[in-house]
Amino acid sequence: MGAARIISTTRRVIVHIGAQKTGSTSLHRFLTRNRDALAARLDVRVPEKGTLTRDLGRTCALYSLKPAAHEASLVDLLTQLRAELESEDRVCIISHENIVGAMMGRRGVRDLYPRAGEIVSLIETHLAPFKPDYVLYTRERTSWLRSVYNQAVKSDGYAGTQAAFEAETAKARDWAAVAAEVAQVVGDDRLRVFALEDETTADRPGRQLLSLAGLTDQDIDALTPLEGRSNQSLNKGSLEFMRQLNGLGLAQPARKKVAALVKDNQSLFDTDRQKA
Repeated sequence: MGAARIISTTRRVIVHIGAQKTGSTSLHRFLTRNRDALAARLDVRVPEKGTLTRDLGRTCALYSLKPAAHEASLVDLLTQLRAELESEDRVCIISHENIVGAMMGRRGVRDLYPRAGEIVSLIETHLAPFKPDYVLYTRERTSWLRSVYNQAVKSDGYAGTQAAFEAETAKARDWAAVAAEVAQVVGDDRLRVFALEDETTADRPGRQLLSLAGLTDQDIDALTPLEGRSNQSLNKGSLEFMRQLNGLGLAQPARKKVAALVKDNQSLFDTDRQKA
């Protein structure tokens, strides 16, 4: 028999676990745009089509909804990821907003990431012997919930009013409770909680995360900035149209087509403009 392969555990891994509506899409666009400039120092893994990271985030969200049904798939993806991490030594950033779990408003989720600790515990177990640092981005609760409601109506089929959503989520735990649950699994020294409000350059998002990965301010300022915004909220009229559409129980393919039309033609539903 050949000698057993020795796995290096010195490689630094950073897992950005979310949360949704804290600038993740902009971060992913920025990292992708600058992938070549970062390649010598960072192994950037974001949820592009066909990637393991995309499957990982999707499966984490599904696990948070039905753990028993999706644990085996999640473990398999983590096992594949661990094997890939063994291949080189660059700092690795793995980023997906759904790693922390499904967002409030999706199906019956009305608490703030109630399975975050379980998901991170699985990552710890199945990425071992790697010991990742974890990053959680947060956002001021009122504005975050407003954005979450918009996203839930736009993408997750939520049919309730904003007042109903706020009532349903009023007793949800806070960011500190989520962070404490994750820290209980990995320790305070391997969890960083960054506020979106502390990001100082909107066209170069994720500065706090990239600083943690070892980049200086000068390094980040030299990267190509983003142009324009992504994943913007629907305007008031479009949001109300989608909310009512969600209550009709359309098949998902049909709803998706209508949602795309609404997103691309929001001026048709701009009630403020029509009143002017």
